[in-house]
Amino acid sequence: MDDYYINHTLGPKHGISEYLSAIFWPDMSEIGLPLSDVSITTLLAIVIICSCVVYTIYGAIWRIYLSPIAHIPGPRFAALTFWNEFYYDIILGGKYTWKLLDYHQRYEFYEELYVGSSRGRTDKWYWSMRMFGQSNVSAFDTLDHDKHRQRREPWNPYFSKQSVSRLQPLLIQAVVDKLCTRLAEYQAAGRPAVMTHAFACVTTDIISEYSFPEGYNLLDQPLFDHDHYDAWMALSKFSHLLKQFGWLYPLLDRMPMWVTRYTSPEMYLVLCTQEVLLKQTLAISEKRETSDYKETTSRPSMMQAFMDSPSLPESEKTPQRIKGEAQIAIGAGTLTTTHALKAATYHILANPDVKERLIQELEQYIPDADSPPNLRYLEQIPYLQAVMYETLRIFYGNSHRLQRIFPDRPLQYKDITVPPGTPISMSTVHVHDNDRIFPDPYKFDTSRWEGPSPPFRYLVPWGKGTRMCVGMELAKAEILTTLANMFRRFGREMELYQTVRERDIDTIYDVFNPLPSRDSNGLMVMIKRKV
Repeated sequence: MDDYYINHTLGPKHGISEYLSAIFWPDMSEIGLPLSDVSITTLLAIVIICSCVVYTIYGAIWRIYLSPIAHIPGPRFAALTFWNEFYYDIILGGKYTWKLLDYHQRYEFYEELYVGSSRGRTDKWYWSMRMFGQSNVSAFDTLDHDKHRQRREPWNPYFSKQSVSRLQPLLIQAVVDKLCTRLAEYQAAGRPAVMTHAFACVTTDIISEYSFPEGYNLLDQPLFDHDHYDAWMALSKFSHLLKQFGWLYPLLDRMPMWVTRYTSPEMYLVLCTQEVLLKQTLAISEKRETSDYKETTSRPSMMQAFMDSPSLPESEKTPQRIKGEAQIAIGAGTLTTTHALKAATYHILANPDVKERLIQELEQYIPDADSPPNLRYLEQIPYLQAVMYETLRIFYGNSHRLQRIFPDRPLQYKDITVPPGTPISMSTVHVHDNDRIFPDPYKFDTSRWEGPSPPFRYLVPWGKGTRMCVGMELAKAEILTTLANMFRRFGREMELYQTVRERDIDTIYDVFNPLPSRDSNGLMVMIKRKV
């Protein structure tokens, strides 16, 4: 149990003159100095300083000894102040998730935290939801349980298994075909490909085409674009600062763009990306007012459907709010699956037995590489499934703490009662790296998912409960389609290039997304020419 905070305000209940007189008049009289000779500025400064000292001391006593959660075990400094989290996540750089394993290693109650509606209402925590520059705007960062259900409803039809199955041959396979065309060009040229950027182009093209009437078509470029990926990673890397200092994003957002460009180039990328999203949602909103309003593409436009949704009131359909939904769709739809594909490709290529078995199975199930099967067929390829599940375990999905608040009931863990309204969290890292559940968790071991009782209960890259990631089925379809096509066409010629697991693949720090060393150049491969 890591994150908790009870807010109290202290202050005088009397008028300012009575308060000043009661505190300072006796002392001034003793030294023969009339109150009128002391400037009001000096008095106010003294009052403010004294109030801050009293507030700090009282707050410390309250948090450690008197608050409703003072009985919960753990380090007292973590209970005292957010500066503890600041130190590990900002000074040391995304390390608090692992420090919590030292604090609370014995707590295992993931399924008690991330529950369905039948177990009661679950809210999110405002302080944590500031980390992406918006709070209570999109379905993802909505705080209230009931408001979240309303905002999530328009998402559900677009990400159901049935919808994704229909989408796979029309969009996902078409984009993956473009990826293979680009990889063939790299193969012919004999140059290495940065697969981190290649996969980011795949996932961006898919989710942007699904979200808007027109996609970004990054794979139409001769080289793998990295600007969009860099922009979303910049926002992710800023997340700890934005959470700790809630005023920072509004300040940067109000600064002239030319100032931000020179003072914070990474945030400039973020703001430029959000400007593009706002323009796209404004275009949809303006078109709704025209008489010939209709889809301009044969594929569904999710943001347009949000604006047409009967489950949302008009107040929820403003371009600014829909832009917030687009930010979550494009950002999460790009980064998470990109990192999953990166991890899968590395571990397949780094383990010759895994690579050979996968290629043999793909050659058996897909005799003609130029006639790829549909999603339902891919889901029947056993070892491909095992590779996907082990990838989802070892790369986590996200590595941050996902706070939940139970507003209506206490949470019980053994003899510890957590009172209603208390933010509490765990991380996927704490589950997927638990060696009691997954022995030797550092090892890429596909056999975990091939026995009679695979541990699916503990595979939680999407989270669980009412706030579970809505894009799960889309991400699985992207992973299966991309791996099957890429390794069926290039598997025997593909090899790692200047890629080291400890530097380029393993999670070293947490910025909501799990990231490798800051010295990493990403996953690189070389595709040899066929002899």
